[in-house]
This record gives sequence, structure tokens and C-alpha cells, in this order.
Amino acid sequence: MLTNVITFDFTITDYSAVSIYFPLFDQVTPHVGLNLQYDPIAQTVGGRAQLDMCLYDGLGSQSQYLGVTVRDSGPRPPGPSGYSVWHTDGGSDATQRVDYNVTLDHNGSALPMRNGVEQLLHGIDTAKLRLVLLPGMTQPVFCVPTPLTLDTPRVPVSSKRPGYYDGDLKVELRVPTVTP
Repeated sequence: MLTNVITFDFTITDYSAVSIYFPLFDQVTPHVGLNLQYDPIAQTVGGRAQLDMCLYDGLGSQSQYLGVTVRDSGPRPPGPSGYSVWHTDGGSDATQRVDYNVTLDHNGSALPMRNGVEQLLHGIDTAKLRLVLLPGMTQPVFCVPTPLTLDTPRVPVSSKRPGYYDGDLKVELRVPTVTP
């Protein structure tokens, strides 16, 4: 009598569902204010805003790493901090621009994000994961929580033009092409 034992090892992937997920903006593009606060005594303005973000790699959050790039994609070049919003009436000098910094929290570490520079996130399989139902999916998946903080350093209010400012921030995710 002959007996054959065959062992199969399956890795289920869903690379077509790789996602940058913003839980508070389930199916729309996030619109986030910088949460600027005026200090009447010091006559400065500054603030901090947080954006909840979760990354799904299409592999059940088992990738060796994730590559995240944050880019100021506004119509004018950003200021020295790398990220800026501009007065809606136009202009290109410093009085028409409010600069801010971006940090990404990965596994309890705040990582400063430089404009257009990819940051590799390691330890994906050991990070504290979050179970979410991504738009368009019928089953929940685990994603890697990576909230962004937009921090606007205080500046004299007299150095900025009063009015409305806006800008564009683009987040890109790169996943490895090899399975773990």
C-alpha cells in the first residue's frame, strides 16, 4: 500500500484592495482644518490637527514594511517647513502662506514626515492593528493605525494676511511586491 502526504501552504492576498483609510471620512476625501487658535496676549496664531489614518496592505497587515510618502501637492511651492497652505486670494510671499509640519504616529513613535520623502514603516506584523470594514468590502480586515498630526508653529498674527487659506496634501502608500 502506498501513501502520499501532500502539504499545501496558502497565502491569501487581496492586493487590489490596498488602501489608505480615513475612518472619519469613510467614503469621501478628507477636508481637514489646521485648527488654528489665536492668542490675544502674545498676538500669535498656531495650532494642531490630527487626522485618523489606517493603512491596509492587501495581505492582512503581514507585509515586511509599508512605504508612506506625504506630499504637499498645492499649486505653489511650500515654505521652509515643507508643507503650506496659501491665502485663497492668491499671492506668493510669506504673508500669504501659513507653514505647518506633518508627523505620522507608527506603533507609538512620532515620525517627522519630509515633503515627498518616503518613510519606511517596519514591524507591521507586530504593530497594534485595528479591525475595520473598508469601503466596498464585505469582510473586515486588519489595518495599521498611522494617524497624522498637522502642527502649525505659532507665528505673529501681524505677519499673515487675514482671510481664508487652503492647500492640498497627498498621502501615498507603497507595499512590497514580495509576500512574507
